Parts: sequence; structure tokens; C-alpha cells
Amino acid sequence: MQTTTKQNRRKHKIECRLIIRLLIIPVVLFFANSNVFGQTPAAPPYTFGFIPAAIGETDFSFPLVKKWHLDGEVDLQIVTQGAYDVGNPFAYAQRFVVRPWIAYSGLKNMKLWLGYARNKKYEVKESGNYETLERRLIVMGSFAQKMPKGSLFQQVRFETKFFDDRNGVARVIPRVRARVGFNHFLRQDNPNVFLKAPNVSYYMEIMLKFADKDYAASRFDIFRQSIYYSAGLTKNLHALAGVIAQMQLRTNGTQFDIYYGPIFSLRYSFTPKERETFDNVDGGAD
Repeated sequence: MQTTTKQNRRKHKIECRLIIRLLIIPVVLFFANSNVFGQTPAAPPYTFGFIPAAIGETDFSFPLVKKWHLDGEVDLQIVTQGAYDVGNPFAYAQRFVVRPWIAYSGLKNMKLWLGYARNKKYEVKESGNYETLERRLIVMGSFAQKMPKGSLFQQVRFETKFFDDRNGVARVIPRVRARVGFNHFLRQDNPNVFLKAPNVSYYMEIMLKFADKDYAASRFDIFRQSIYYSAGLTKNLHALAGVIAQMQLRTNGTQFDIYYGPIFSLRYSFTPKERETFDNVDGGAD
């Protein structure tokens, strides 16, 4: 009995010491980073700016060579944005994108893409964006796994960006993008409803850039998340509506821009499809 009491006291003392240390640590950090003692606080390593944005995209897909499992697709995208002090996500045109693809679907649960993108970026002085024309060469692969009530997909994209920076210097910047997402197939009891084969989907994506050190010292570029609802209007036309949020590190290496806002997409397929999940939809607010 005495031994148990001593052990409980010892345990209680250890817990008290741990609690005191946990309380002291934030206090010490507070004084260390404040000017209570007349010292100038250290500048924060990063600053954050919040920019509302909206993305609209229209895609057209069509068969090319059926026996070779080759399809074509053309994406048209318009991105608008506000600014740090402008809350309207449609206030300024940020970019217009034309993106043709060739897709190969001859592998089980996999799809390979080869694409080119022409990004016309417009000047938005309120958020520091400058006007330029950016071109991209893209190779992408997607792998989908069927689930009991949906699908899980992984995607890797390699792209090289060609553009002139704000000083007129020609830049060639390779970038790697990795995406993972999940599509939940919603139950549909009424066959006469307007929206067919509805889904709720979510993905997160990270992008790393490999630029010269005089342009951007950090490899990190963008972390993006999106959640959206999609369904078929007809067997050829499908629609998407959702929201996107992304964190992008500017080339100065000290400021993160947080983009957030609505996304909309329409996809017309010349080959009828029972279900479209928009796994490769591109959130282009960078």
C-alpha cells in the first residue's frame, strides 16, 4: 500500500513538472520574440496575402484513332481574380488558356497524356502580376482505382514552362505536379432527374519548380485543394461546380499568396459517357 502511494506521488510530481514546462515554453517564446525588454522583434519569415479568384473551363474531347486508344481534347480556360484589397473574384482577368491534349487509354486503369498549353497572362497591378505569354509542354499520367462507391486516383504531371519574366529575361522552368483525389459516386434512386450520375470529388495537389536560383531559390511552388460536385446534363455533356483553395510561394521566397474561390467546368465528349469525374480538371490560379 505504501509502495503504491509513493509511486502515485512520484507520478504526480513528474506530471506537475511536465505541465509547468509546457506552460513556461510559450511564455519564454513570447518574451524572446517581443520588444518587452526594448529589443526589436525579428521579422517574420513569411507574409501572407489573400486573393479571391474564379476559374471557368470548357473542355471538348473526341476520338482520334480508336484502334490505338487515342483520343484528343481541347481545354479553354479563363481565370479571373480580385486583389489583396478587392474581394470580387471577377474583378480582373488573370489569364486565358488554350490547352490541346492527346490521350492514350490502352492500359488498364491508366491514362497517359501529352499536351501543350498557351497561357496568356494579363497585368494585375493590384496584386503584382505582370503581363506575359507562357507556353507549357506537358506529360501526364493518371492511375484510377475502383472503390465500392467511387474511385481513388493518383496523377503525376511533368511540365516545362517557357516565358519572359518581368525583367524580360527568358525563363525555362521545369515543374513536377502530384495529385491524389477521391470520387464519391452519389446514389440516384430517381432515373428521371435532370442531373445524371452525380459525384462529389476532392483532390489535393503539390507542385515543385526547378528554377534558376536568381529567379526563385525555393523548390516549393503551389499546394492546392479542391472539392466539387459534378454530374451529367446529357450523356455527352457533363458539368462541374466547386471551390478551390491554394497556397503559392512567390519567387521572392518570403510571401505566400492564398487564392480561393469558385470553379466551374463544362466538358463535352463526342463519345457518350455514363459518368465523368473530371480527374484531370486544372485549377489554373497560379
